[in-house]
Amino acid sequence: MIENLDGVIDYIIENKLIAKGDKVGVGVSGGQDSMSLLYFLSSIAAEAGFSIVAVHVNHKIRPTARKEATFVANFCKKHGIDFVGLTVDVPLFAKTNKMGLEQASRVKRYEAFDQIIAKRKLNRFATAHHQSDQAETILLNIFRGSGTAGASGMAAKRGPYIRPFLETAKSDIVGYSYRMQIPYMADESNEDNTFRRNFLRNQIIPALQQEWRNVEKNIIDFGKNCRSDDDYLNSLVDNRSFQLAEHHVRIPLSLFTYPDAVVSRVVISGFEKLGARDDIEKKHIELVATLARTGENGSKTDLPGGIFAIKEYEYLAIVRKQTQAVTKVYSFKIGRTAFAEYGAINVSKTTAFRDAISRGLMAIDVDKLPRNAKWRTRKEGDMFTKFGGGTKNLNSYMIDKKIPTRLRDRIPVLAVGNDIFAVAGVEISEKVKVDYETIEAYVVEVVRD
Repeated sequence: MIENLDGVIDYIIENKLIAKGDKVGVGVSGGQDSMSLLYFLSSIAAEAGFSIVAVHVNHKIRPTARKEATFVANFCKKHGIDFVGLTVDVPLFAKTNKMGLEQASRVKRYEAFDQIIAKRKLNRFATAHHQSDQAETILLNIFRGSGTAGASGMAAKRGPYIRPFLETAKSDIVGYSYRMQIPYMADESNEDNTFRRNFLRNQIIPALQQEWRNVEKNIIDFGKNCRSDDDYLNSLVDNRSFQLAEHHVRIPLSLFTYPDAVVSRVVISGFEKLGARDDIEKKHIELVATLARTGENGSKTDLPGGIFAIKEYEYLAIVRKQTQAVTKVYSFKIGRTAFAEYGAINVSKTTAFRDAISRGLMAIDVDKLPRNAKWRTRKEGDMFTKFGGGTKNLNSYMIDKKIPTRLRDRIPVLAVGNDIFAVAGVEISEKVKVDYETIEAYVVEVVRD
């Protein structure tokens, strides 16, 4: 018998949160909400045909953290539940990255969850967010300047993450925990109102409830209306023209000619594709839109989380900051040469080079390329003789080719001294091109990260 939580099963089915055969991770802090979720899912798993693994993350913030980890591990052992425990140093991470403990905890916790999802090949990962958490999230997002996307609150499903309790009242969870005699550990930090969520939970919402008894439900209904509007506006965004790489996403400037409501979704979609949506507020979205519409080429704006936006010719790029490029030199060879934070160059030697050219690959005459040629990144004084003739300063050539400034120091070039024979993935020099007398050629293929 699942008293008071029968509606959760309907919610799981309606939102397709768990399917037969799924491997489901469950985030368990040891508190009442997460222990109730763990107990609930374990009670229906066999009949519904899915398996679960409890995941506990010790944040190293509180003195009781180790006891909580032991408590959850022992509960799982007693009930035959697969258990994984991880430890992350949130205080150190917060100090190093100049974050508050609340934000740092979330970042490191989800990093740990992502790690377990990949390692254990989990289909879903459940967290114990409930109705009150949803109301708090909506208010927090509004107060920090979010648009309708933030005011929509949390979704029942986001990627592998699911929230089976999202429409369950806290009082129902408390009642279920009491009736089923589910043990839990109280988190003393829940009373610390220096944390924004605790401040809302312990002071603001109770004060609002004195005036408006159904305030939580009304906030959540408002969030649902925002989500409906947001879903429609997002359906107008065609992001197929986005160019996505490991460290950046490039958005055509043409998409910034639409009305503001659509443009803001274009920008949000860019952040989401880069996995950088967290901590982005309305003011940041407006900064990016303004940069795209009125900024000069090469102009740049810094954003939270080690992200920046830069205008690059016909594109607006959202970029994750990387370490400064270090000049490395590699001998030219047949086979693979890896360039950190760029990709790799594959070189083969063949007489059937014309087929490779037809496929868009670069072909270099074996007899024309000096034996001491080396791969490196650009440096002062480099000169390039373009295919078809005409020698130019390499930097000017890269500008003509509209190669973004942030990439110019990372693109491998094939050189002897300051004489450039190839710019990887862009063009070969007139000096080493194949012609009717060429017998054998090096075929160069660039593989980007």
